[in-house]
Amino acid sequence: MRKIFYLVAFILVVLGGQAQKKDKLYTSMEQALKEPAQVTMLSLKGQGLKTLPAGIDKLVNLEMLDLSSNAFTSVPMQLTKFTKLKILYLNNNAISALPADMSGLKGLTILRLDVNPFANPVAELKKLSALTNLSTLNFSANKTSAFPEELLKLTNLTDLDLGYGSIKLLPAGIDKLKNLKRLVLTKNLITTFPSAFYNLPKLENLDLSYCDFKALPPEFVNLHLNVIDVSYNKNLAAIPPFKDMRYINIKNTKVDVEKLKWALGEGCVILN
Repeated sequence: MRKIFYLVAFILVVLGGQAQKKDKLYTSMEQALKEPAQVTMLSLKGQGLKTLPAGIDKLVNLEMLDLSSNAFTSVPMQLTKFTKLKILYLNNNAISALPADMSGLKGLTILRLDVNPFANPVAELKKLSALTNLSTLNFSANKTSAFPEELLKLTNLTDLDLGYGSIKLLPAGIDKLKNLKRLVLTKNLITTFPSAFYNLPKLENLDLSYCDFKALPPEFVNLHLNVIDVSYNKNLAAIPPFKDMRYINIKNTKVDVEKLKWALGEGCVILN
């Protein structure tokens, strides 16, 4: 019986070691190519890369690739060969345009493209409508001037960041993003919302910091928000009495803190 116990324990240790090895984050190609079949996560962040390094095609089980803070001017089409790739970071590069056809990367669930010098950010956002499995998209700090309707095809989105742009309006059918939980519109020009916005069933985290609201519409109470950031809306003086708010940032606004505490209750954390 004792032999069986030790055998089972040994098998569990081996299997545990293999799982740990598989989930390891590799940070160099030299390291990754020593055991290419084991590599699922690779970070080549900040290595001055302009092209994908030699031998990367051997990493056939790659699921996460971090190419952020490099010198890529385009999205390497070799990436379409990684059929298991789900997470891709291309933020902080020098990409001016995306491929006309992005469907080769439709397996992606998380994509970061923030801080790139796109010549026409709205046109690039439209191309992303082919990535229908996306749950997280960060396209902030790209000087986006509009929210294209094509993005409404991404019905699996739960987290969308379009901060630091000049967006004035949201599309009338925004409630098609029925799974959206977090929306970041910080430092945009938006001051009104379409009626469909208040029908977003899962939206719980909203960032409207550094905008120019004077008052949030009373319809906001129809949302199920529990986190909202309206800081640095310097003219904002009125906020509706949210029902289940857990955290609200009103720093650098004209909102009366004492009245807000009374309206939201003791369970809400108010940062001012």
